[in-house]
Amino acid sequence: MLRKKSKILDMKRLLISLCGVIMVLYSFPSFAYTGTGTSSDPYVGTVSGNVEWTGTGIYADDLQITNGSTLTISPGTYDASHLIMTGSTLTVDAGGTFILNPNASATISIIENNGTLRLESAPNELGVASLIHDNYFGSGITQVRLYLSGGTTAGGAYKWHYISMPFTGVTATSFSTLNLAQYIETLSTSTDNYPGWVAYDGYQYSSGATLANTFNTLDLGKGYNYYSASSNTFTITGTISIADEYENLSFSGSSDFQGYNLIGNPFSSCINWQTLVTSGNTRSVANAIYFTNNGNFAAYVNGVGVAGGTEFIPPLQGFFVKSTALNGRVIFDNAARVHNPDQLRYKKKSTAEDMIAADTISMVRLKLSVPGDSADLVVRLNNKATSNFDNEFDAYTFSRTLGDISMWTTTGNSDYCINGLPFPQTALEVPVGINMKVAGTFRLSSKEINKLEIYNIALKDLNTNQTVDLKKGEYLEFAAPAGMITDRFLLVITKSATGISDLTSENKSFGIYTTAGRTINIRSITDEPSVVSGSVTVYDLTGRKVLHVRNVEWSGETDLKQFELWQGGPGLYLVVVETSAGKYVEKVSLK
Repeated sequence: MLRKKSKILDMKRLLISLCGVIMVLYSFPSFAYTGTGTSSDPYVGTVSGNVEWTGTGIYADDLQITNGSTLTISPGTYDASHLIMTGSTLTVDAGGTFILNPNASATISIIENNGTLRLESAPNELGVASLIHDNYFGSGITQVRLYLSGGTTAGGAYKWHYISMPFTGVTATSFSTLNLAQYIETLSTSTDNYPGWVAYDGYQYSSGATLANTFNTLDLGKGYNYYSASSNTFTITGTISIADEYENLSFSGSSDFQGYNLIGNPFSSCINWQTLVTSGNTRSVANAIYFTNNGNFAAYVNGVGVAGGTEFIPPLQGFFVKSTALNGRVIFDNAARVHNPDQLRYKKKSTAEDMIAADTISMVRLKLSVPGDSADLVVRLNNKATSNFDNEFDAYTFSRTLGDISMWTTTGNSDYCINGLPFPQTALEVPVGINMKVAGTFRLSSKEINKLEIYNIALKDLNTNQTVDLKKGEYLEFAAPAGMITDRFLLVITKSATGISDLTSENKSFGIYTTAGRTINIRSITDEPSVVSGSVTVYDLTGRKVLHVRNVEWSGETDLKQFELWQGGPGLYLVVVETSAGKYVEKVSLK
């Protein structure tokens, strides 16, 4: 009997010891996976408990999120976080959760989801999660959170939002359907696009008529318009699309107001519109795209945007394109998917403040501002452009009256927010129109002048006969009532009246001249023996930069520097020497 009791006690001790081991193992879930999350030593294994990763580059091989566990990817303090699982599988067990927070992204080859996968949206419209994957299967739940601000802007404009779905089969009743609308291009007229708006229940906003054009689901690849008096975060459930999506476009006429189709990003990441255009995935479609911006319009075409518009179309974003003929089509190729965590979902006005055009684009950006609000437009110059609508360079003004304030230029009978025109031989005058919801004091100024060194840029007020030099930072400030002004302001772009020699410096600290061939000579003619350093830039007559050399040093009087001009042919060129003492400009001729 004693021996039997001893064995029982030993068994009890063994069970207690095993339980202790199990408890110890469960107490340290971080040891369930190995690796440091770097490219050379990626995370791999089982994720147990609640784990959060941050970092611009988080590398992992095959991962499994167990029942009751959560893996969260969150943005870091300064940078967006990105989980990289190329060639690997993320497995989410039943009861497990994978979360991508706003401004975090993930690139994953295979997702097996039997638990919950959730993509978050920030409750201030300042970011959304971004997911790119190649394969998806499993019986779990995929959720996308969409935050939409409600109410009106400071000027009273409703905050309508263009939205799109990354899932098939999302019901219209997932939203408050009273103000959920589609755009029917065939209802627009030759003078107005407003009749195209039809609510979920068939209500036509322009006429008050009830039409038969209702919809029960939000189709993949199509855009919709939504407004609510209050802000809301919607949770949408489905299976994320990864297949190419084909969107056929409607075309009822060729006027400025016809041919517009409201389509939408069908993926859970940004798409690069420029990639779709250059890869031939648009047919009979103008290159410009248009967005809402809390009541105002943003646009983008071929490297230039206004109101913060860029080539990156965020997930859940609807946008307008303009078909130019019958049988127009956009193919949403998943090869155009990109992560762009800095791209704000609604093209917020703050992003427009940071927009800088590429060095190759000659342009003027004008800004209309009032305390608390602003709008901008662009006139770009390119010798391939015409005074008519150019698919490659122009974006129409979608609406002159929508929004608290708006502005545009007019060429012919068309209004543009981005207006591509050829370089003027002498002078170019472009009418500038503006619209204000309320009376106030407004300012017209230049926000950006790029690649127009040999041109004078001015803004003229025909009412006061005042002309300001935009290159000097001057601006027009004026009081105006609410409403539209179309005949008061002119943007004036002129090649100097006597040619570019008007820009020649009076200060002769440098002798600038050419010799045989393509050689440009710059000789110091100062009386000072000290070393002078600066940069040399050469422009052709279109304003194109053909040479730029930094950190050039002249060692006192008569020191000669020579530069070979390999770009451009015979003709006139503008040579600019910039030093700490000033800027020196001279016209030269290459034979």
